[in-house]
Amino acid sequence: MTLSSIYYLLKGFESRPFGKFKLQTSSTMNNFNFSDCRKAVNQATFRPTAERKALAMQLLQEAVDFISSLEEVKDKPKASKTKRRRRKTTKRTPSQKVADRQEMANKTNEVGPIKPSKKAKTASVKEAAKSAKAVSEATGAAQRAAKKAELKAQADTADKVASLEAKIEALTAVLALHMESSTPAAANFVSIDELPFEL
Repeated sequence: MTLSSIYYLLKGFESRPFGKFKLQTSSTMNNFNFSDCRKAVNQATFRPTAERKALAMQLLQEAVDFISSLEEVKDKPKASKTKRRRRKTTKRTPSQKVADRQEMANKTNEVGPIKPSKKAKTASVKEAAKSAKAVSEATGAAQRAAKKAELKAQADTADKVASLEAKIEALTAVLALHMESSTPAAANFVSIDELPFEL
């Protein structure tokens, strides 16, 4: 270690606190002064004589002894990073709402007024129906719809037939009951031979 490097070390050591801690001197080294050490090292660096080098070495040894005699303390734990608070969103005030409405009302259209075209295209219902039919046939929706309609018609027909059969059975039962309950007198019957017309 050269004298100049020790000089710069001492110069930096004296000018700023050591890490996060301030320099503490022990009771035995209260009279030690870094500026004297720095001055001696500076003189020995620029005009090295035997006396100056000896004085600088002596003061540097005292500086080393001084640093060695310092009591060590435990490092403080690093503080954890604080969490950032989320910014709270607030509702717009009535005055802000009014200002926004006025701004939108006063806003001009940069393009200019929009006028309807004289040659406005009108939709053709026939073309739309054709394209819809083509799409439904291409996707198979038309076949599915036809099959569904056919099944529904068959179900409706079967329901109607079942309903008619049930009604016929009910009428037959009522007629049979009526026939059993009311037996006509023999005088009211006319034979086939006695009819005034031919069958």
